[in-house]
Amino acid sequence: MPRVSSDVVIVGVGETTVGKLPGYQPVQIQAWAVEAALADCGMRTPDLDGLINLDPYAIPNSMFASTLCEYLGMKPRFQATVDVGGTVTGMAMLQQAIWAIESGYCETVACVYGENTLTGRAPGQHGLVMQNLLGGEEWEDPFGLHGMVTPYALLAQRYFHLYGATPDDLAEVAVITRRHALNNDNAQMKKPITVDDHHNSRMISTPLRLLDCSLVSDGGGAVILTTRDRARSLGLPYVHVRSMAMRGTHNSIVQTPDIPDLGMAGAARDAFESAAMSATDFDVALLHDAFTISVLITLDALGFCEPGRAGDYLRQGHASMGGRCPLNPHGGLLSQAHIGGMLHITEAVHQLRGTAGRRQIAQARRAVVSGNGGVFSICGVMTMEAQ
Repeated sequence: MPRVSSDVVIVGVGETTVGKLPGYQPVQIQAWAVEAALADCGMRTPDLDGLINLDPYAIPNSMFASTLCEYLGMKPRFQATVDVGGTVTGMAMLQQAIWAIESGYCETVACVYGENTLTGRAPGQHGLVMQNLLGGEEWEDPFGLHGMVTPYALLAQRYFHLYGATPDDLAEVAVITRRHALNNDNAQMKKPITVDDHHNSRMISTPLRLLDCSLVSDGGGAVILTTRDRARSLGLPYVHVRSMAMRGTHNSIVQTPDIPDLGMAGAARDAFESAAMSATDFDVALLHDAFTISVLITLDALGFCEPGRAGDYLRQGHASMGGRCPLNPHGGLLSQAHIGGMLHITEAVHQLRGTAGRRQIAQARRAVVSGNGGVFSICGVMTMEAQ
């Protein structure tokens, strides 16, 4: 795998308030996130000559990059709306921004996602209301296989069967990420939980309970990339993207390969080889956690533990603050907010710059970020390093 250019760096990150943002539309939320990221690095909107975004899922909007650029008053040299699937899209946006800057086509690019998924749904509706189609509905919906919870519950059942895992393993993920969120002022959930709380939460789709499921959230996040020379000339701290890799395996749930054959392990091998790193080299892990089972599968796939031993890894404290490689110190999708994968990326930057406040990991130098779209349909792994 080719290495990512070291001549392109991340200089700014921005987050909106998360949770409920009544009255805000997706374009306003994304603009807020971009402006916050620009303020973070002392830039202004005219400094941008590129913008890449993900369009809203709850209220799909074609040509959403054009919508946002017009709202911001931008006339960029490059703009695009990207959707390769869920939380891996943030990495795809960064990859395209790096290519645009490396080629000399742009100098400074914003990558952004955000929407009003929580307050934008109709009264009385629950869960994530997606108005866009994924392509397999004709073959899945008539049999009750719709939405995201049930497909992930099927993965959890398979994981239990393959490895002898139990709900106690799922509970460890929920408890750890909630504990971490308590140190994040911009987190949706502020109440600590226990393993018993997890086990007593209502069943959604066996074996996944309420506390196994990520949050429905309003909010947005953005990242600013530019040339390393410009960052140095402006005296800006920056973070390198060392590598990124993706593997796609399927779209329809009925075509899902068995857990050992999902794309996450292959993406990790490619990303780690490109960066000359391994799981033991990272100081912080920002892993996809739309559901607790996602974390167990990903810890296995990235080599943090032997297959099926992720629950033991968590119980031994390796993923907790002060442990070998803390997991989602911001609280993740489970307890901070589900803003695609953008806040995993902004958190990685904060940790590597030393600007994470009460949740800062001492001397954090290297981070790994994972994401997946659909139900592990396309998997992505990215490595990042402090300057």
